[in-house]
Amino acid sequence: MKRIVFATPEELIQHCENEQVSLVVEYRDEAGKQRQVVLAGERLPEAKTYIESPKAEAYYRKDGLFYEVVASWKP
Repeated sequence: MKRIVFATPEELIQHCENEQVSLVVEYRDEAGKQRQVVLAGERLPEAKTYIESPKAEAYYRKDGLFYEVVASWKP
């Protein structure tokens, strides 16, 4: 798995659109249950909300490689 760092949510969205990939975000909901959402196309702007959830992890797959998304804007 490779890591790729994004400074802003907009940069992440633009990258996913340019690469034509679906972003997978794993997070915990209000009840503490682990959830997974796949974002692509018009749903990509929702990435910021999911990534800022507690214990969220995001990644995408391209050409057989997994890329971990590091959100440097996250507090």
